[in-house]
Amino acid sequence: MNANAKVDSLFRQVTPLFLLGLLGALLLEPLAPAWLTESLGEDVVLKFVVAFLVLYVLLLWGESLRLHGLLTGLLDAFRSFERERGGGAPGGKASSNPKARLEAAKLLIAALRSDDPEIVATSRHNLVRLVGEDHGEDVAAWEQWLKSQ
Repeated sequence: MNANAKVDSLFRQVTPLFLLGLLGALLLEPLAPAWLTESLGEDVVLKFVVAFLVLYVLLLWGESLRLHGLLTGLLDAFRSFERERGGGAPGGKASSNPKARLEAAKLLIAALRSDDPEIVATSRHNLVRLVGEDHGEDVAAWEQWLKSQ
């Protein structure tokens, strides 16, 4: 599992605990020490919770933009590849745009690193369909194939 996948996995696992912690902080606000409310104000816990929720929403927004870009790029690459193949009809001409094929392959190879078995299976199926070779679910083998292209 690469570093990006580890961070994503950790983020998904920690998020519910973090949100429960924020809820607990709100519920236990009346028990906050007097020195804390005197030095930082009566609504310090509320400000803290709102600040972290805003940060969390911004992280989710950034992630949605990243995923949208990846999926849009993948769909554009597939559409371009299908157009170059002659509309995907059997016996259509071979792609004269290998760049579109390689872009689609890069995104599908990245998807093979997913923890979701359905995503891995779908990515492998589409890779085999796209390139006409089968290297299994071995990401290293697919990356080697990509380097050779």
